[in-house]
Amino acid sequence: MERGAAAVRAWRDSWRDPARLGPGRRNGRLRRVFRRLLDRLACPACGGRLALAPDERPGCADPVDRGRLICATCAASYPVSAGVPRLLPPGGQAPAAPDVRRAFERQWRHYARLTRVFGKDRAQMRANLVNERMGARIRAPWYRGKDVLDAGCGHGRYLQAFADLGATAVGVDVGEGPLLARVPLDDPRIHVVQGDVLRLPFRDASFDLAFCDGVLHHTPDPERGFRELARVVRPGGAIYVWLYPREGALREALFGGARVVTTRLPGPLLRTLCFAVAPLTAGVRSYSGTRFPEATWGECAQVVHDWLAPRLQSHHTWEEVAGWAAAAGLRDPERLPVPTGIVAWRG
Repeated sequence: MERGAAAVRAWRDSWRDPARLGPGRRNGRLRRVFRRLLDRLACPACGGRLALAPDERPGCADPVDRGRLICATCAASYPVSAGVPRLLPPGGQAPAAPDVRRAFERQWRHYARLTRVFGKDRAQMRANLVNERMGARIRAPWYRGKDVLDAGCGHGRYLQAFADLGATAVGVDVGEGPLLARVPLDDPRIHVVQGDVLRLPFRDASFDLAFCDGVLHHTPDPERGFRELARVVRPGGAIYVWLYPREGALREALFGGARVVTTRLPGPLLRTLCFAVAPLTAGVRSYSGTRFPEATWGECAQVVHDWLAPRLQSHHTWEEVAGWAAAAGLRDPERLPVPTGIVAWRG
């Protein structure tokens, strides 16, 4: 612990040297943006505070773009690269989790530039945040001045929507999806952190809203992820979660059998298959409502890929998730018009 505290003091002293900011207004602005985020970050191993050790190597114009974060408690060290803190828990992930990460990185590498993702353009995604899909109490004015976490931000379009509504948006994702999707990291209202939703690298009570749309069912322990989301919400704040619903036995058996094959296919072969079967969305219901020919062939292929590619996938009932909310000490659980969607509040 003493070693970690000494490291923190040394780097804290380095922050006070204006010469370390480097040239240019953009560099200084990015540093201030990161400093605001730094106060919320926590070591994913022990929960301790993190301090920034900027990279001073020749050619590194911006000390925020590259560097290291050092834990004051356990002295663990985490890299910062491309302006993103890399706060994955030490020790690796569950056996199937790396396959899930690669599946989504492939998805956003190939589909993030579509005009519509999951059948919705940017304006429609923003509308999702201010209507009945967010429950009865959250509308556009609610977001102004709030801190919002998008857990499993993937394509990152909700980050821009939250920012446009007046919030400061922090996205966390286990992979490189946000960078592949070109999330605007030069926007001072938007931050991205690489981390695991099952061990969120944030301090307790850091956000007014923890938003997690279609993510927890792709983890090995969705209930643990729910508890993590509840942990980082402030008193008076809310948690929004949407998970795949548990369907009838026939649909579960048919799609489960198909996924036994598709989750093991090489990436190029699976993409080809998704394009080939994309027109089937005309008759097979998707949770996003994307269907052919109302959506383009590529948009339908993206939705099919999202369903068939990730190896981890679980289905849940609203009553089950409401039980998680009660166990986490949340109040006023509200059933949303999307199955299985819930908003609950920290008292």
